[in-house]
Amino acid sequence: MRGEKPYADMLLRVVQLVVLFSLIQAVNTQVWYTGVVDIDYTEGLPEGAGLEVELEVDNQSADGSIHVDGFITYMNWQNSRNDTTIASESEDYDGEEMDFKPLSEVQEEVPIMAKIAFSLAVLLFGLTFFRIKYRAIVGLILSGLVFWIAFSLLILAPLGYVGGMDFGTGSMNNDDGESAVHQTMDGSSSIDLINGELDYEFTIQSYDLGLVNENDLDEVIANPPGENHRSYMEMEGLAGIHYGEFVVDLVWAWAILFVLAPFSIATFNRVKVDKPQKL
Repeated sequence: MRGEKPYADMLLRVVQLVVLFSLIQAVNTQVWYTGVVDIDYTEGLPEGAGLEVELEVDNQSADGSIHVDGFITYMNWQNSRNDTTIASESEDYDGEEMDFKPLSEVQEEVPIMAKIAFSLAVLLFGLTFFRIKYRAIVGLILSGLVFWIAFSLLILAPLGYVGGMDFGTGSMNNDDGESAVHQTMDGSSSIDLINGELDYEFTIQSYDLGLVNENDLDEVIANPPGENHRSYMEMEGLAGIHYGEFVVDLVWAWAILFVLAPFSIATFNRVKVDKPQKL
């Protein structure tokens, strides 16, 4: 082996090993993400009622909790309604459903991938120590694997849970049709890259057919009767996903330690000019 040891490369590999060893512990013990939904009825008969849902997902489970505010108000609203519905305007997908990888599979795969990534990092350290040629190929494989772990935690795990949910049920939607008309929604999203939080605030206005007199039904369906009508309702809410701290750290570690730093070191080594030796 000619020349001095690649100390910068070796130091980088040691840091990568520490990060991946910590990742193995984190994916097995810490919360991957928390999903939150908070809805408040601000206008109409259910005014004052609300709903809070929180979901925590980790390597072993997906535990959810539901809290209802103004339960009596909510029940009075439901008891005042009838079963009036109209045909749904949503498209018919011929029974096709969203085909996402189940959350259970993601929960099984991520810890295994973390161990494989750590093993590759150990191998890469040895190759770097002995200055084996073409070790960059192993480095590229390792970088791609760490990226896929981060992608699985950020994207596949939330989609895996959503894909297993049964949508289309509730007081405003059912298999027979819709019980709300002239529904409009305004919203805005916010992203906090530092803390790993994605939130969407929204406001929904609609008219509840269950509160419309049968004699006025056709007129209400044809034209919105105005906010003073008994059937008018409005809700404000927030839906968001908050990732675990280790997930955010992993994304930054991948960008800096597995992409930027190796590229910078490789570029420096290529452009470095050795000093001429004295005869």
